[in-house]
Amino acid sequence: MRVNFSKGSTQSEAQLQSPPLSPSSPYCQIRFHFHISAESAGSLRVLMQQAGGSEAILWSRSHSTVSHWSPEHLPLGLHQQPYKVLFSGMNNAAASHVVAVDDISFLNCEKSYQPPALASFGCSFEDGLCAWVQGAEDQLDWLSGAGPTQTSNTGPAGDHTSSKGKYLYIESSSPSIKGDSAQLKSSLLPPAGEKGYCFSFWYHMFGATVGSLKMFLQTSDPLEKTLVWQKSGNQGDEWLQVQSHVNLQKVHQVVLEAAVGGEAGDIAIDDISLSPGACPVSDLCDFEDGSCNWEQQAASDSEWIRHQGYTHNPYTGPESDHTTSTPTGHYFYLPSSSTDRAGQKAAMFSPLYPADKGSCVQLWYHMYGKGMGTLNVYQQSEDGKEALIFSQTGDQGLLWRFARASLLPRLHPYRIVVEGVKAGPTQEGDMAIDDVQLTDNQCPPRGFCDFEDTMCSWSNLGEGVDQGDWLHGSGGSPNPHTGPSVDHTTNSTQGHYVYVDSFVGEWGVSSFLVSDVLQPSTRGHCLTFWYHMFGNHVGTLRVYINNRKMQAGGDEVGLLKWTETGNKGEKWQMANVSVTHDEAFWFVFVYQRGRMAGGDVALDDITIIPGSCYTEPSIDHSDNKGMIVGLAVGLIVLAGIIIFIVLVMLNQNHNKMNQQLFVNDDDAINQNSMFDLYDCRIDGTQHGTESDFSFFNKIYDPSPQAREATTSSTDA
Repeated sequence: MRVNFSKGSTQSEAQLQSPPLSPSSPYCQIRFHFHISAESAGSLRVLMQQAGGSEAILWSRSHSTVSHWSPEHLPLGLHQQPYKVLFSGMNNAAASHVVAVDDISFLNCEKSYQPPALASFGCSFEDGLCAWVQGAEDQLDWLSGAGPTQTSNTGPAGDHTSSKGKYLYIESSSPSIKGDSAQLKSSLLPPAGEKGYCFSFWYHMFGATVGSLKMFLQTSDPLEKTLVWQKSGNQGDEWLQVQSHVNLQKVHQVVLEAAVGGEAGDIAIDDISLSPGACPVSDLCDFEDGSCNWEQQAASDSEWIRHQGYTHNPYTGPESDHTTSTPTGHYFYLPSSSTDRAGQKAAMFSPLYPADKGSCVQLWYHMYGKGMGTLNVYQQSEDGKEALIFSQTGDQGLLWRFARASLLPRLHPYRIVVEGVKAGPTQEGDMAIDDVQLTDNQCPPRGFCDFEDTMCSWSNLGEGVDQGDWLHGSGGSPNPHTGPSVDHTTNSTQGHYVYVDSFVGEWGVSSFLVSDVLQPSTRGHCLTFWYHMFGNHVGTLRVYINNRKMQAGGDEVGLLKWTETGNKGEKWQMANVSVTHDEAFWFVFVYQRGRMAGGDVALDDITIIPGSCYTEPSIDHSDNKGMIVGLAVGLIVLAGIIIFIVLVMLNQNHNKMNQQLFVNDDDAINQNSMFDLYDCRIDGTQHGTESDFSFFNKIYDPSPQAREATTSSTDA
């Protein structure tokens, strides 16, 4: 069935109405194929008409299906009375176009229908989509892939199941454009029951311009869609697992939606599974299903609160948790108020851990607000003795930050204590924690990052500022004749570093990598790092420092402290930057692309320590080139004059010394030979014989007897 809308037509709508439909089960779905011939010329809607005559819009699409038919599945849900479904074609009179539908059918609508066991909804995508279907409200389809994706330097190298099988992915390169999305929908699932079920899947989000991946729960009666998990941006070149404990007590379906962020942003999923009950217990405490047996310290002045979504005070606290990045996820936070006292504390302590468990504790924290206090992490022994292993003070920005601290050696069980210390009366001091975990791997030293397992506390600045993320990589660059072949830490293809893909983005676009917020120190700070700039068209790498005052004024980078441009060869090079700042600040690495692709820039082994560096780096300020050139010329001339004067004076002293050391030409020995012997003495290595050194000593004996004794040895 089709309707032809001509350009300028006054007909605004055409409706195709079903016959009366019988009462249905809660799992009833309608399936149809549709076609829209022109972009944004009109739209197709699906409406439901109840027995009383009321109508509700179930679905709508306004962009074209190009040249093919698109399938769609829509949940209709439980109906106790007969009802109708309507297809509505809408016209905007801007252009001639066709709207068409075909092959309408109904699935699982019998009143006696019962869904299969949860496990049957799992899928490894080896033989198609299983019980999952493509969404059609979006612009893209999920594609079946094996091995690497078509776009270089993005997507997985193979599937998660076996590395040789299949997975689903979205293609981010042309003709896809930023914002295009693809949906994958489950069949209608039964209510989760008293204990719920665990929904698990693996995802891969690697590339310079990765978009977002979201998980929704959608009910059919009423039609509601709830975001329960999401991630955006580059997450590294690895498969990662999501486990979500679903407790929804309505018939529903799971929707996985991926959106394109740019040309280098393929997103993949694999190995979906559903199992009754809660998700398996892990070492990660994400506070989604309670407090993980963490408890409030009774002697505290205040309390940490388990929360979701925004905190109650404006201009402070997180917008969502770190685990799911949604308003439905949970975290613990310490609220601030106008009645707070400076130094007021609240502490939470973990369960008792065995002495042999864990070498490093890591967590995510959020400290945003002008009145932010201090977050402390302690290691506490059984008898209550505490050792401070991590501390951070003040406003850290509107983002979740990563922290980890080395655990001290111990012989007895211990606890981890997280303490918040308030700065005083304020409503802009809410701090939060999430995703606490013990690992057996050793932590790197504080202030040092070798990028071997994570990016530590360094983070990409985010969408809207940079136009390509710094990536976590190892081995040779995927782009030929550019980038490092090994990391600096291990000097091997197995070691890791961070880099920018120069093949992504246009000339002049920048990528920003920012550090933790550092507190001011009278001793200053020294930033040491290793950088790699290799390729025919390498752009520019700069280091800035920034603070809240400059950022509030719209300056995202701050003050330039170091810069380097152009090809530096296939080698790692070290740089130092000394900084003295009278208020809290952070470092910003900025890579700006060259005129053409072919010049990846990489960083490794970054260290920030108190105190100044041994050498001060030079800064190339383009605005001061003329002054610098003039100063350089002047210094060269001055240096030449000084060297000339020194040489003249040395020559005069030289002649006097010769007159004192040697009585006549017959007694003279080659002066250079004498200094060669002297060098042999002072470098601690015996290059000459004992007789040589004896002869050398006699040279400095002023007595006539000594000089006569050397005359016979002069030739030798």
